[in-house]
Amino acid sequence: MITNIKSDDNLYKLTGKTYWPLFGCEVKVRWGEGADVSIEYAEKCVSQLLNLDKSTVEQLLKASICFFYDEERCNGEPLTFMFEFEDMEYPKELDVSMNILPYIMPVEMYIDKEIAGCYSISVFSECAWEPEHGLQWVVRNGKPLYVGQCDGLGSHCDESIYLENWKESNYLFNNLM
Repeated sequence: MITNIKSDDNLYKLTGKTYWPLFGCEVKVRWGEGADVSIEYAEKCVSQLLNLDKSTVEQLLKASICFFYDEERCNGEPLTFMFEFEDMEYPKELDVSMNILPYIMPVEMYIDKEIAGCYSISVFSECAWEPEHGLQWVVRNGKPLYVGQCDGLGSHCDESIYLENWKESNYLFNNLM
């Protein structure tokens, strides 16, 4: 599942790549920030993300659409798309959550540490509506914990960090649709 595994000279100890069928692309995977994380554990974290049930994927995408609408509300409509998104048509029919997929480009998945029975992963993506901060998803044991701008939240924070401390910026709770 994770291929091209090698040592990383930066903050994370190991890096590799995985193919994410939902987005139809390869995504970099990094694990072991300041701690030992086994390849087997990293594989389980990635696997739970790649094999989410349909309703969980729907929840993540709907929250991402709420983030898009919030940026639109704050910055005016239509938003100006930049970089790899600048030539794309403006999103239509976002009542169908899968229609947001072309406007999200996963860049990296992170696994900070290893905790038995706790398979958690943080995903950073470029997105058309927030070129400065991007989009972050945190998923633990098949349950979404955070969707919002990338604020550097780790993969293994206490759940209260995502669900209480960051609640106002967590689009799983801010339903603007």
